Amino acid sequence: MNNNSILLNGSFFEEEYQKKIDKLNNLEIKTVYVFDHSINPEIKKLPVYKIMDALSKLDKYDRNFKIGSMVLNIRKREINELMENYLNPLMEIKNFNLGIGIGDNKYEIQKDIYDNNIEEVIKKIIANKNYEENNVNLVIGGSSQKLNALALKYGLGTNQWEGDIINLLKKIEVHSKAKSKELNVSYCTKDLSFDGKTISQDNFEIIYVLSEKKSFNKQIDEIEKQCLN
Repeated sequence: MNNNSILLNGSFFEEEYQKKIDKLNNLEIKTVYVFDHSINPEIKKLPVYKIMDALSKLDKYDRNFKIGSMVLNIRKREINELMENYLNPLMEIKNFNLGIGIGDNKYEIQKDIYDNNIEEVIKKIIANKNYEENNVNLVIGGSSQKLNALALKYGLGTNQWEGDIINLLKKIEVHSKAKSKELNVSYCTKDLSFDGKTISQDNFEIIYVLSEKKSFNKQIDEIEKQCLN
């Protein structure tokens, strides 16, 4: 199974996005992810897509890849809005990779935070009939022991955004022994030359994060040349 994936930059849909999706469709990748770039855009003056609009456009295509969110901050929206306008609709997408988290001061601007309990949100997701019927893969993003323990408790995947490789290897070792629904550990990286060949685990996914600072075609060519062969 190919476990290489891509996370779209915020302005992906501004110019010729159909051609970009076609190019992604010709790659041997597992999943194309969206991110809530409105929280902390890489370049503030550039427009960013809305999560649900972006996923709707991707889902309309006859595509060879899965789609997902990585990760959606569950404390950025009031709980009813979060469930009704985001999480429940996302679980209607078959084979959706649903990444959720609680935010991180290192990577996000943490303001306007709601007191949403992530374990309660996990329970609501798992209780939704579409979770099983549509084979939704729930992933918990974050590096804290609490979040990692929740992923293990409920047999869920876990995501790490960059960070120390030693800690990543330890996490992979722990999760490889746990019962989970699908992939155990994913790793988001802006290093497009990172091929993960030193990590010989079937349950490990590399998510390459596209930047606003390079052209889409240049980045895809780099990923295809260095990481997908």
